[in-house]
Amino acid sequence: MMLKKLSVCIALAALAGCDSSSSPASSSAPAATSETKPAPAAKPTELYSMRPADNRWPARQGQSELSDNLLAKNYYIVFDGSGSMDNTDCGDGKRKLDVAKTAVKKFVEQLPADANVGVYAFDGQGVGERTHLSTQNRPVVKQMIDQLVAGGGTPLSAGLEDGETALTAQAGKQLGYGEYHLVIITDGLASRGYETDGAVQSILQNTPINIHTIGFCIGDDHSLHQPGLTFYRSASDPDSLMAGLNEVLAEAPDFTLLEFQQ
Repeated sequence: MMLKKLSVCIALAALAGCDSSSSPASSSAPAATSETKPAPAAKPTELYSMRPADNRWPARQGQSELSDNLLAKNYYIVFDGSGSMDNTDCGDGKRKLDVAKTAVKKFVEQLPADANVGVYAFDGQGVGERTHLSTQNRPVVKQMIDQLVAGGGTPLSAGLEDGETALTAQAGKQLGYGEYHLVIITDGLASRGYETDGAVQSILQNTPINIHTIGFCIGDDHSLHQPGLTFYRSASDPDSLMAGLNEVLAEAPDFTLLEFQQ
């Protein structure tokens, strides 16, 4: 993927003629229930997620401001701070929430300085975006993570939908170039009414956003685990949780500018 970006950098000068056209949310977290894992989705042949070099996404918004860095990487973190994260069953004696906080903050520290990062969370304080995508918000990101309080349900679909919206808006500023990652850390199935299948299908069908999920202490039987379509790693202790997050940073296969479609 890095080589792809370098290739795009060189060629973007030629593309210069292209048209250019934090605060926490406050809704209440729903009560925790559980969802039944849906049958694996059929694998369509034209999923956008399987065409990462197709930068016709997003639909051109004439009024969008243009990013200074069209090739920026973008990481939107969906952090599960539900009531079950207060347990210690996978934390080597520590609360899962505290283990996840430590791992996610280390993950943020390892992100490239020019990468945008944003955080969405659901916890005992509510549901919503805690800080929007930016390169200059690292201290705020860590502060928001430290302030998470275990409580409430697991409205996973809301996190996916808001993540898709945030990343799509950023893509408008980057003319569809760059990398887009939705990183979900969760220890449970979605609350009733917040099942994820529709949101996942929307992302896969309409965007090149990569969906990464670290399932903490829940094994592989999760609706976000769709082999070949989403990235899913099961974590059973602090080390494997950190290892799963490190995999998010692993480089994707390279491709060239010629693979982009105009």
